[in-house]
Amino acid sequence: MDYFLFCEGRCSIIENQSDLTLDRIHNIDVHDGLHRLPDTSIDLIIADPPYGIRYRSSSRQKKFTAIQNDDVIFADWLPDAYRVLKPGGALYCYTRWDVYPQWHQRIAQLFTVKNCIIWSKNGGGMGDLRGQYSPSHEFLIFTTKGRHILNGKRISDVWPVARDAAAHHVHPTQKPVKLAETIIAKSSNPGDTVLIPFCGSGSDCVAAKKLGRRFIAFDVEQRYIDAAIKRVELVA
Repeated sequence: MDYFLFCEGRCSIIENQSDLTLDRIHNIDVHDGLHRLPDTSIDLIIADPPYGIRYRSSSRQKKFTAIQNDDVIFADWLPDAYRVLKPGGALYCYTRWDVYPQWHQRIAQLFTVKNCIIWSKNGGGMGDLRGQYSPSHEFLIFTTKGRHILNGKRISDVWPVARDAAAHHVHPTQKPVKLAETIIAKSSNPGDTVLIPFCGSGSDCVAAKKLGRRFIAFDVEQRYIDAAIKRVELVA
């Protein structure tokens, strides 16, 4: 059996000599990272995986490469996510309207789906400018492992949060820190550990640090890790 220790900001798996550090973004594949976490060790998971839509950024200000694993419904990490989440914990997973059925189906095989939260991001995307309505929302699937009690007063499942200005993007699918702050405030407590298996721009890490939570984050692209680390370091 592997053993998971929290000690002076470090969490270690003793048997295989692996080491994961709290409050750090690890350059590691999601499967390897999850495999190194012991059962029921995580309080909250915020996941922004590749949606499976072959997304390419249309930003004219910054050029981003294609997102890895975005040509399939990349959901085979979910069983390990369920394993590491504590009973009573929550998983929030971003997706888009056109692949929502596939994501819902896979998540519902393990977790209890409670809401499809609508992120109203104010302002549309590109797409078919003359033959399509301007897309201005994304989905956030809120799921639990057993009974999960939300903190504070009840709020709507429509969250109007302006997206970050393109000039401030360090990742093609960057999410606002305010979104992560809402998730973390409603579904965790100070000192809890938040798992961020697809770190991207680091917004979730920034929010966790601001709100007094610990985090463990994974990403496979070093340039995004470097940018995310700089954002986290700016948090007082």
